[in-house]
Amino acid sequence: MMYEFRVSEMAEEFGVHRNTIRNWINSGTLAAKEGPGRKYLMKFEDYQLLCEKFGRQAHIKPSSYVDPDKVRKLEEDAHRPEPMVLGFTEKTICADTSWADTCLTCGTCASACPIAGVDGLDPRKIVRMAVLGLEDELKDTNWPWKCTMCAKCENACPAGVEIMALMRRLRGLRDRDLVPGPIHKGVVTCLERGNNLGIPKDDFVFLCEELGEELEEEGLEGFKTPVDVVGAKVLVTVNSKEPFAEPDDMKYWWRIFHAAGESWTISSENWEGVNWGLFSGDDESMKTVVGRIVDNMRRLKCEVLLLPE
Repeated sequence: MMYEFRVSEMAEEFGVHRNTIRNWINSGTLAAKEGPGRKYLMKFEDYQLLCEKFGRQAHIKPSSYVDPDKVRKLEEDAHRPEPMVLGFTEKTICADTSWADTCLTCGTCASACPIAGVDGLDPRKIVRMAVLGLEDELKDTNWPWKCTMCAKCENACPAGVEIMALMRRLRGLRDRDLVPGPIHKGVVTCLERGNNLGIPKDDFVFLCEELGEELEEEGLEGFKTPVDVVGAKVLVTVNSKEPFAEPDDMKYWWRIFHAAGESWTISSENWEGVNWGLFSGDDESMKTVVGRIVDNMRRLKCEVLLLPE
């Protein structure tokens, strides 16, 4: 017997963010497959085990059951290309034409957006323009770059429209040399020098060692900043603004680790933990930065990754 659910429904049921459910599905922690109508299917036994893990009773709805004989048809329908909706043009920005029917233009997203109205920005207007194929017009606006990606609009949306994915896709359409200067420069600098602000390796290592000496003087007996320690449990990445402008902020985590007796380390290279490729819609750069962190994890044989964001 199969259990059918929406990501937003399961997130509400288990008291977690919708992105958490998506991450469980993508990582295989939640054994679910795509179903029809932006829903997912999983074995009912797996759903019950998840409920037991969270100490919850199974939340049963008549519509939650799917006849096993219909599963194959449901899966086929899920992967069958959707017909073009009247009024759409063949563009790339609208990944899911069902948004045209899903979005109610109720304005809940706009009421939740902290910058709604600035330069005419309105999340529901952006969604409607996307499904109508007006991507060139959207690409040329400054709306995607004024958006802070806080996701308040998406969290408030009663229809579960993935507005953040849309905004990031819009950013990705912009020619890289037309991306706002500081963001584009940060991505390029990170690719060239290993961090968004271009801090040299020797300067970073020297700063880390100096901060470690300060902590020892402040009472952390025997403390020494662990740089490139092979076999440490936690790999700590760093937001480059901290060593550049607020180095003392780095010491707060270090005090906690020292008090807990935790095993941790920082890489001397490619230590940046803020991926501006992600924020700018630059998938290739994003993958490169992620790959460097993965390489550090493997090189230093760490088990846990700590990101500063």
